[in-house]
Amino acid sequence: MAIVRNFPHGQTSGKMNKRTNEVHRVINGKEYVHTIEKEYEDDPSAAQKLQRAIFGKTNAIVNGIMSDPEQVKEWTARMEEANRAISLSSQPSRKRWVTVRQYVYAVISEELKRKPAAKRRRAKLPYTLPRGVKLHVAAFSDLTAAELYEMLKARFHVFVCEQHIHYLDEDNIDYVATHFSLRKRGLVVAYARLFPDAQEGVLNIGRMLTIERNKGFAGYLLLQMEQEALNRGAHTLRLHAQLQVAAFYEHMGFQTVGQPFAEAGLPHILMEKKIG
Repeated sequence: MAIVRNFPHGQTSGKMNKRTNEVHRVINGKEYVHTIEKEYEDDPSAAQKLQRAIFGKTNAIVNGIMSDPEQVKEWTARMEEANRAISLSSQPSRKRWVTVRQYVYAVISEELKRKPAAKRRRAKLPYTLPRGVKLHVAAFSDLTAAELYEMLKARFHVFVCEQHIHYLDEDNIDYVATHFSLRKRGLVVAYARLFPDAQEGVLNIGRMLTIERNKGFAGYLLLQMEQEALNRGAHTLRLHAQLQVAAFYEHMGFQTVGQPFAEAGLPHILMEKKIG
């Protein structure tokens, strides 16, 4: 119980006497004296430890995102999409997101709470898909004719029509690859394939593309493929990155190996990421 006595004179609120473990507060002219039974330095509970860990990790991830202009663009687009969803929802009283940092913090904090660190083996940045976009993963033999058609159409659109690369896209690797795509109303908006390397424990990533850009789709696919590689017991991911996007893969944890080389008429560089 707190001791209450009249104290008409002003006093700074919240002072603590460390010798007696008393805290003095003044409210409406009365001095309240609280005796602290235990010191503040008590060992935190498991819940407090988890909350502190989530707070620290969230701040670290948010600071990393806000320092990268490309990531800021991606998350700004997601925030705008979330605000549009709020305005169209049946709860018009819900507050819209005002700042990108506020939105990123809320999303990542919720993600970390939902997936404890001991069980979360994914890459560093959690991504979410906007409404209407779905992940599709399939071996070549499981693809329908329509799915295969949309996959090849997306590859032709990016590599031939946009980048003017003239080569035979169908290189027989598709037969042994696992195909990852993000689809909206059946149409491919991002795609990549994962296939084995000649070296044991190594998987290759190829044909990475996005039709709709600055929405985090490439990062989302990389995380999905990394998780699949971990499930298969792989220890390394490899890819041939076009030099113009090497910085993005570095941001996702890949490192360059060797010197740049020409592939399909464009400068590339070999990149690896250790995951096991």
